[in-house]
Amino acid sequence: MKTFCGVAIILGAIAIVGANPLLAKVETLSKQRSQVPTKSTVQAPGFRLPAPSGSYAVGTTAYYLVDSSRKETYSAEIYNLQTQKLATTPRATDSRELMVFIWYPAKSQPKAKTIPYIDEGFALATAESMGANFGVSPEQFVKLVTQTIQTNAIPKAELANKLKRYPVVIFSPGFGATPKLYTIQLEQLASYGYVVVAVNPTYEAPVLFPDGQVITQSSVFDFSSANKQTEQRTFNQAVAIRAKDIVFVLNELNRLNVKDPQRLFTERLDLSRVGIFGHSLGGDTAIEAMWRDRRLKAGINIDGGSYGKLLSSGNKDSLNRPFLGISHDGADDALRLFYQRQKNNAYRLTVKGSKHTTFTDFGLILPAFLAHSTTQAQSQIQQAIGSIDPQRAAKIASAYTLAFFDQYLKNKSKPLLRRASPEYPEVLIESRK
Repeated sequence: MKTFCGVAIILGAIAIVGANPLLAKVETLSKQRSQVPTKSTVQAPGFRLPAPSGSYAVGTTAYYLVDSSRKETYSAEIYNLQTQKLATTPRATDSRELMVFIWYPAKSQPKAKTIPYIDEGFALATAESMGANFGVSPEQFVKLVTQTIQTNAIPKAELANKLKRYPVVIFSPGFGATPKLYTIQLEQLASYGYVVVAVNPTYEAPVLFPDGQVITQSSVFDFSSANKQTEQRTFNQAVAIRAKDIVFVLNELNRLNVKDPQRLFTERLDLSRVGIFGHSLGGDTAIEAMWRDRRLKAGINIDGGSYGKLLSSGNKDSLNRPFLGISHDGADDALRLFYQRQKNNAYRLTVKGSKHTTFTDFGLILPAFLAHSTTQAQSQIQQAIGSIDPQRAAKIASAYTLAFFDQYLKNKSKPLLRRASPEYPEVLIESRK
């Protein structure tokens, strides 16, 4: 495992239940190694994510964007991967900086090399906590997510020519998570003809910028001595910042559609058909962004909470645009109450046997870690993904997400949204039309 001159960026417990904080700090890696010995020094064989079922191959790329109209709200420790030292000077800009990851329908390239699952910056920043949650050492965690686990996405592949323009779906991840922890669902949507634009929430989740600096998590999210009011206020602010990120990214997509420096999306995005979805805090962000910007035609909140202005207690506003809420088994009333405020084109479903973390990739990548587990006890991830089979859960999430966006972005009637389906008996669904 590559180290930063003997130190690595460490985070607290992964947000496997709700919006749990991930607080960045720096400690010596040698101490970690002595505490968590690796089970084996043999590199794991390749492990590929499930292949998407759509008719398109999947391409992927990334963009570094700067919103010069906004000053950055947060600050945190910054590590330089190139010098392997903590950065001692501020960023070159004090404006809001974002990494945006895109998955899209691509021309088939059967022998093309696909990208690794997670970039080195996020992997190193989360190695201590994520490794422990998956039951492996920090070194093994980094090796597995950056070398062993392979995706189905081809870097900078040529956009498919079947359609002149493709509809766009924006994605916002859960708190403390990179969008790449949802790669399976994002690849799936791209394989069915969507350009999926995922926005990494800078200073909430670690991210590697093109200049080689790893931006860690702001201490604002240390709630060890905070009360509920402080936590609510902090996450309300985070949702507002994320929603403004989405509005900015929509504007940037307009610019890419005119002239894309990567020559991938020029005049190829159908920006009259844009949807949004997100998980956990990202689901709350989807609602907030729709409320702020009517260019977003339809949205999905996957197991979100009660953060942001539209979800705040006492707010009676509705979206007046198509909305789907997906909840885990036994979820609280936040999404149900919001669903009841919607006048039409609203859907709410619950997945039996699911938990909050069911809606990430965790269940499906878990086998890659089990062979290298450093503990005999059941890992936190195993306890957090619910009793439903991970492959079944992924199929359900994909089916309903795709049906919703197909109906409201592609104008395809989808009976799956109208009533309970015998194909998916685990799903309880209701609708307001």
